Amino acid sequence: MGSQLVVTTIVYFTETCFTNIAMKPRDIIAAYFFVQGFAVVAWWLMLFTVRVSVVWFQPREWPSDALLSFWLADLGLIGLGSVIIAVGVWKELDWAFTAVRCLAAICWYPALFCLASSLNADQAWIATALMVSMAGLSTAMATIQGKAGDDPRAFRVARMTGLNLLLATLLQIIVFWGTFLWILPMGIIELEQYLQWERLNHAFQTPLASVLLLMASCLGLWSGYTMVSLGQGTPLPTATAQRLVVKGPYRFVRNPMALAGILQGIAVGWLLGSSAVIAYAFAGVFAWHFMVRPLEEKDLLNRFGEDYQRYRNRVRVWIPTIHSPVGDENERMSLR
Repeated sequence: MGSQLVVTTIVYFTETCFTNIAMKPRDIIAAYFFVQGFAVVAWWLMLFTVRVSVVWFQPREWPSDALLSFWLADLGLIGLGSVIIAVGVWKELDWAFTAVRCLAAICWYPALFCLASSLNADQAWIATALMVSMAGLSTAMATIQGKAGDDPRAFRVARMTGLNLLLATLLQIIVFWGTFLWILPMGIIELEQYLQWERLNHAFQTPLASVLLLMASCLGLWSGYTMVSLGQGTPLPTATAQRLVVKGPYRFVRNPMALAGILQGIAVGWLLGSSAVIAYAFAGVFAWHFMVRPLEEKDLLNRFGEDYQRYRNRVRVWIPTIHSPVGDENERMSLR
């Protein structure tokens, strides 16, 4: 769910909010880096003008001005760099292709630094959540841009096979589960603590939430393996399956990966006693259903035509089709 949500939600605005100006994925990449650059500047202005806000973004034992020492690197490399790259991408300059990837790599340095600081102190998870989100979105932009010679696209068929597909899928699972089920919930919980929100607490909470998390995780792993073994692709839209998948968990729901991810998020919030994390997970339902799903289904319909249309008519989106009508005819369909 995470990989599809991050990449395709961005491109959603290409075909909805910005339809009237015929915005393309390349324009989305440029717009994102413009926003990122100015957001970095705004964040530093807040830190310098509202000094009390600094304590939200660094471990408490750090000196009060320690975080402010990073202003030059952050503003120069990420803030200004994002704006320059946005111009380069928008004008389709030759160096923009390399610059996008360089900036994505640069963003991971402060993200990993923040993560290490949070792990050491078990604090400053808000900063870590923000930095990892920025690094992840910058990487998503590089992924949408594609390789040298590619046109920017949200959906591409995987160019890998065999073991490479399996390793790529495992890496995606580690990164996205770590981000969406650990780092971001920890940031949300820390914010709840600053706001002094009460935690959820009831009988059998831990065992029930743990069982839900385990079941949802198994569904996610089953879905990923099915995508690799039968579809010859990965969960990432820009390395999507080559064949239509109608077996395994896809026999019961159209996107079991999304269902698994949302259930995992609910389970994590339940386990940690966080109503905000549960709300965050439910927000994923609306984001996926109204932003990601239409784009994904449009791509599948374009590539697989009537085969996908028949499958879509027979299998529901969220509610499992226990006695699936996908029979022998669909078993012979091209596998995604």
